[in-house]
Amino acid sequence: MSPARAGRRTALRAAVAVSALAGLAGLGVGWAAPAALAAGPHPAPGSSAPDAPAGGGTDWLHVADGRLVYGHDAQGNRIPDFSYAGYRNGAQPLPTAKAAVTLDPAASGDDADRIQAALDKVAALPQGPDGLRGAVQLSAGTFRVGKPLRIKASGVVLRGAGSGGGGTKLVASGEPRPLVELAGEGAPQKTGADHAVTDDYVPVGATTLTLDSTAGLKVGQQIVVQRPQEDAWIKALGMDHIPPRPDGTPSKPWTPNDGQEFQRTVSAIDGNKVTIDIPLTNALEKQYTHAKVWAYDFPGRISQVGVEGFSADGSAFTSAPGYDEHGYFASRFVDFAAVQDAWARDIAADRFGAGVGSIGATASRVTVTDTAATGMEHAVPQRSPFAQPGAYSIDGQQSLVVNCKVSGSNVHAWLTGARVAGPNVFSHCTSDNTGGFRLDAGPHQRWATGTLYDDITMLHSRGPSDDLALTNRANAGSGQGWAGANQVMWNANVGYYGVENPPTAHNWAFGTRGTPVEGRQTGELVSTGTPVQPESLYAQQLAERGGTAPAPKPTPTPTEGPGTAPTGTPAPKPSTAPGTATASPSATTVAPTGTATGTPSADRSSTGAAAAAGSSGSSLASTGSEGVSTMLTVAGGALLVGGVALGLARERRRGRHTG
Repeated sequence: MSPARAGRRTALRAAVAVSALAGLAGLGVGWAAPAALAAGPHPAPGSSAPDAPAGGGTDWLHVADGRLVYGHDAQGNRIPDFSYAGYRNGAQPLPTAKAAVTLDPAASGDDADRIQAALDKVAALPQGPDGLRGAVQLSAGTFRVGKPLRIKASGVVLRGAGSGGGGTKLVASGEPRPLVELAGEGAPQKTGADHAVTDDYVPVGATTLTLDSTAGLKVGQQIVVQRPQEDAWIKALGMDHIPPRPDGTPSKPWTPNDGQEFQRTVSAIDGNKVTIDIPLTNALEKQYTHAKVWAYDFPGRISQVGVEGFSADGSAFTSAPGYDEHGYFASRFVDFAAVQDAWARDIAADRFGAGVGSIGATASRVTVTDTAATGMEHAVPQRSPFAQPGAYSIDGQQSLVVNCKVSGSNVHAWLTGARVAGPNVFSHCTSDNTGGFRLDAGPHQRWATGTLYDDITMLHSRGPSDDLALTNRANAGSGQGWAGANQVMWNANVGYYGVENPPTAHNWAFGTRGTPVEGRQTGELVSTGTPVQPESLYAQQLAERGGTAPAPKPTPTPTEGPGTAPTGTPAPKPSTAPGTATASPSATTVAPTGTATGTPSADRSSTGAAAAAGSSGSSLASTGSEGVSTMLTVAGGALLVGGVALGLARERRRGRHTG
């Protein structure tokens, strides 16, 4: 290496190390960078090279003394805290309701009416101190269901004997529909005056807002932080003019609308400043939006409801009239609407067109765990151009899908809809393309924020259209445009992937393995090709708040077929294409020369990734220009940047699908 090149490498390492520390200065960890080396301005869209931090050299996240330490850009934006996703915001495990009514399978006939009568009977019982009334227990065997099963009151659970062999099976018939509905009524209702946000800029991750007045607000009150999507912002995104589709079909430009409505609770009031319980996943920028806060009530919302312990067969829906003309979108196991603190667990949904189902826009704090949507290639038309349904769809907020599996083709495995207010999480999930068409995942359309794709595996890719994408979907659909912002891929192992920074926001990818889609890598990429610790960002964030995430399940090992990659490895591009995906090492540390070292990955069968994350030697790594890597690791209680001990004190921060 020439002396000049060596000098550039040394200078670059020093600059990245110092800028990493600059990102910590605003978080109270006891170090301040010189002004000349502080994080630079928010980058212009598309201005960063792949794997080069686009936030002015920002060290977005690393582990110090066994805890996560967050950096931020010049405006204060940081990686969101996803730990508030799920039942009771992750603070409590799912409950178990006592059986109040038990039903055995009938020899013949439709069982829907008697199951519904049992659900209504339990709904009339008083709620206990835990909010539960009881469960309708269906014994092992097969139940035929020709009508929707509806849970309409708080505290009611529908439970089978398990989704495996010897368990309880629901066999659908009739018109395509959700087999089970957990649904209250209505939507949030404003109960007081609007309070304008007066801050010039409230960054992603913030919990404190300045209002024009706090009159009428009180601690413990439910509020909405509303960020209208206004004309100036739509123009800044370039979504006021979306080109037509390749066939000439016009796209629909975005127009001003109510935007995102973040449901939060007031935790403190100090003069005109309000502190909320859950950090925001979108910035509030005075130049683009007139953000406001208002109190709400939701009298029709139900809670403490669940469905659990079933296998289900939706194949009969495929013979319904009009099924191939979008009828398959209505074929799914469960819908959540106007609910809070609800769940589905231990569900195996086979041959449903829209898989396990949908968490609707009026649902929050929902957990879907230990579930599978299989055989979707038999329930979705396998020819083009057919619109793809989602196996797991989130339009609500503060919801968690964990330990899930998807198999099928011509399907979106995991998606969010339009104007979705996070945080939301897909964690420890696997998809397997078992057909001849695409299977992809990611935000679907029109600006969902704060979604984490955590330890996601996508098997047997069919080509570049099979991807996990945090990108501008432009004229897809009716003009879906920038589909998601302030989203994170964490240790994703996929066939292909794309990560782009939208104007006014970021998207991040840590430890992504797969083949990058050409021209779709302008986002914040860290440790590309090499997984990072902790294995699960969600589990680590939750552990730091005192919660315990569900233990990850072993990755499924589907049968290999002709033309597929070895099990667990994304299929490579044709040999003529650059960037061919290969089996990646299980390394979690990137050495200063850019070579991977052979640190074993965390044990997936243990009590979760959070335990592994707390050990010494945890590290994140980023690769800058000229292939220079800066390793951030912990050894002996000291933070090492590029192998230099810095001894920093650890941070103790507390932690609509429209086509």
